[in-house]
Order: sequence, then structure tokens, then C-alpha cells
Amino acid sequence: MKSLAMRARLFEISTKDPIKTQERTLLKFLARNKNTEYGKKYNFSSVRSISDFRKKVPLSNYKIIAPLVARMKKGENNIITSDKAIFFGITSGTTGEPKLIPVTRYSRARKADAMNIWAYYTSKDHPKVFDGRILGIISPEVKNYTEGGIPYGPEDGHAYNNLPEVMKRLYVLPYELFYINDYDARYYAMLRISMEYNVTTIATLNPSTLTLLCKRISALSEKIIKDIESGTLNGDFNIPKDIRIAIENRLKPNPKRAGELSKILKTKGELLPKYFWPDLDLIECWKGGTVKLYLKELPQYFGGVAIRDFGCLSTEARSSIPIGDDGASGVLAISSNFYEFIPKEDIDKEDRRMLLCDEVKEGHEYLLVVTTPGGLYRYDIDDVVRVTGFFNKTPMIEFVQKGHNAVSLTGEKVYETHIIEAVRRASDKCGTVFTSFCACVETEAGPRYAFLVEPGKDMSLGEKRCFLESLENELRIQNSEYDDLRKQDLLKMPSLKIAASGEFERYRRVRVAGGAHDTQFKMPHLSQEMDFHKGFKVTEEINI
Repeated sequence: MKSLAMRARLFEISTKDPIKTQERTLLKFLARNKNTEYGKKYNFSSVRSISDFRKKVPLSNYKIIAPLVARMKKGENNIITSDKAIFFGITSGTTGEPKLIPVTRYSRARKADAMNIWAYYTSKDHPKVFDGRILGIISPEVKNYTEGGIPYGPEDGHAYNNLPEVMKRLYVLPYELFYINDYDARYYAMLRISMEYNVTTIATLNPSTLTLLCKRISALSEKIIKDIESGTLNGDFNIPKDIRIAIENRLKPNPKRAGELSKILKTKGELLPKYFWPDLDLIECWKGGTVKLYLKELPQYFGGVAIRDFGCLSTEARSSIPIGDDGASGVLAISSNFYEFIPKEDIDKEDRRMLLCDEVKEGHEYLLVVTTPGGLYRYDIDDVVRVTGFFNKTPMIEFVQKGHNAVSLTGEKVYETHIIEAVRRASDKCGTVFTSFCACVETEAGPRYAFLVEPGKDMSLGEKRCFLESLENELRIQNSEYDDLRKQDLLKMPSLKIAASGEFERYRRVRVAGGAHDTQFKMPHLSQEMDFHKGFKVTEEINI
């Protein structure tokens, strides 16, 4: 903590002059990579300022650098970075085909620097998190190997596997567990092992992972108590033999803990984390963007435990450092990457503005463009962030949505954030609860939006109609262009489609089986896929 306190203090000092820090960070990256193929092409050695850099180096995206990455996958070096790629982080695949992003020892260390500062503020505010064990839920690191023999996979697994040994000993789940492919078996194993310990902090990127886990507790309670008492791993679940042996070697009979759980079940009537982990002090997960709605489900399982956002964290870059529990906002990580901001309203313009961190305004939204220590230069990561305020003179940002995740049937350009907010407000008004939902476009009944929902409880016809009417009204409030086009009858009244129970979980499994990551997968709340709902079993349709 003393070491991290010094780093945090230096970071705070740097936030008083963010442009100076940004220029120093940028020039350091360019000097390191000036003799690479990319550096020579754009004459990095002649860059003396931010202005020079922006004049000489064009904007890029994955489509542009994909041929270069393809060569790196074969083992070629010194192309976009002077450092050898030791790993490729794979994107979640939620909004498109997975992309491989080079990771070097240097880029990993710079990302870790920001993580360490985040950890300092988190530990300072929650000193009890290390009094017990950490429940960390990730995806396994290695998904496969490139043609050049370089491993690739989810970066959360890569980070987990490269933790210092002193930290690894605090994590309650053995790494082998994450290679269990059967979902029911994996969730059972997570619960069976973690419920035996005093967990004081939980860390997973997506809060929906926690709701999925908690919903399985009731059906597994008796089995888990019996297994903890006898020190066994239930044989009914499909756990590969080698993984089963590795886990079983760590287990011992624990009748005392089994007795505690049995007593809770008897007195409370159910086993919930807020009962069997009374010392739980913090949940660490994403809080911004599309996952906000899942946070509403956590109190019923965890009570009023504090939740700390991980920050704007992607395979490409760690862009913010939250320093408190409120909201999803964090201080721009100005020592970790170089940033440019495209105003949201300029995203599709040819002459779009490119702003620096001292030019952004509170309350405005921007598409984030990054230059990273891993060899990405003026790279569009397709993330829209909102500036929520300033820490000293450095902006604080929160993730809002993927930049191009918008739908326009007749010119209305509805963003995922419009959908999420409209659903939230309509749900609050009508008292409805949904396990999952997604808006999609439908053309058969005239151009309109279809809202595919999976109710979390039984709904009367009146509640369904109330929700649909409220949803329509809220969407018109959220998006004035949508309202205008509805008035012109160019867009029809939305429809409500009730999905059968478990349909969204089935969709999730299909996507993960197709390459998306279990722990990083975000359920889309707005799909650009025409008639997306036809891939689901719909039990009822409501039209007004």
C-alpha cells in the first residue's frame, strides 16, 4: 500500500496538467516504436509534439491494421511495435467478429500500472477486502494458438493467470475450473467451492454473471451442503476427469461449514450470499453502459454491499481509473494511453472534430480514439464515453455504449442507450421485471421496433399493455427524431414479444459456443439484425 500510495500521488499530480502528461506519454510510445515498419512509414522519429503526430499519422481501426496483425500472428516482429507479441487478446465478439489485439510485456505492464492505481483507491476505501478470500470469475486464458504458436484468448484470463503468487493464493477458485465447458457443471463447481469460504470481495467484469450464478443456488443447495460436509465434488455433473482430479485434490471434509449452511437454510428458508458471506465488503464489476439494469438485481442476493466499477476496460486499452464507489465514472488514465475524442454528433461526418482531453465538456459524449503502448495508433475502439466531470483538470469518463450500435429505420438513429433508458423507466412505472430484453427491427408490419422480453415474473395482460405504452412514450422522450417520425407515421407502434423462459440463456450459450467469452459477453439490448426475434421461441405478442 505504501508503494501504491506513491504511485497514486504521482498520478494525482499528473492530473493537474493532463496535456503535458499526454504528450510525454505519446512521445515515449513513438520513440520506442520509431524503427518499426509502421513507425518508419509515418516517420515517428520526426514527431516532436501532439500536433506533429496528428498531422503525420492517420486514424485507424481494426480493418486497417488487420493485415499487419495477421503477419504478427505468424510470428513476424517489429511491425507495429518493437516489442514481441507474447499473447493476443481476443475481443468479446458481442458486436461483431472477434479481433486479435497484440499484447506485449511492455503493454501488459503499462495496463497493470493503471490497475495498481485502481487497486490502491479500492483497497484504501475497503481495507477489509483482504480479510477473507476473493471470488474471481474469468474466462480461461488460452483459447488457441496462432499460426506462429502465440497463444490467444480473453484478456481477463490472461491477467488472472499473471497475478503475483501472493495474490493468487487469495483467490478461492482454482484456475482449472474455468476450463469446464458445461455451464451447469461450471456454475455448480463455482458455488460448491466458494460457499465453503469466507468471501470478502467478488471480482467479475459483468454483473450478469453474478445473477446467473445466484439463480442456481436454490436448486443446488442440498447437494452443495452434502459435498462440503464430505469433501466431495458431485459426480452428476459433466466435469472432465483431469479437471475433476485437480479440484478434488484441494477438497477436504468440512462438517463445520456444512452445518453453518444448513442452519442458514433452515432459519432463512434459502441460501443467499448476503447470508452465507456476511463479511462480503465489495463487488468489483462493470457498472456502466448496457449492464446497468443487471445491477438492480444484485441487492436481492447481496444486500447493500458496495460495488466498484472496473473502469473503461477493453482488450485494446484501460482508459479510466474509478476512485470511488458512486456510479461508473473514472479518471482518464492519462499515463497509460494517448486519447482523442470525437463528439458523438460527429461520428458519421467526414469533417468530424478530433478533440484532446482538455477540450472535452462535462455531460457530452464522445467516441474514444486511443494510441496505446501495444502498437495501436489513433485507433477507433468503437466505444462511446460520457464526460461526467473533472478530477483536477483531467476529465472523468464512463462507458456509455459501443459507438456504432445504433439503428435507423427511417432516419431516427436510435442508440442502445435510448432503449435501455426507455425500458428502465417503463419498468419502474409499470412494476415489470425482465430477466433479459432486446429491441430489434421489424418490417413485416411496417417499419417498427419489436421488443423481445423475457419476464422475471408473471405479467397480466394489463401490465404488458402498460409496459408497451410506457415504453413507446419513453422512447419518444429519449429520441426526438423517433418522436417526429412516429408523428408522421413513418414508424409504426412497437410490438412486445414475450420470449419463453430460458430463451436468452440459450442464445447466450450459442454465442459463447461460437466464440464469444463467457464472462465478457454482454447481451445486446439493441440488435441491427433484421427480425432478430425470429431466432427465439415467442409465446405471445402484444400489439396496440
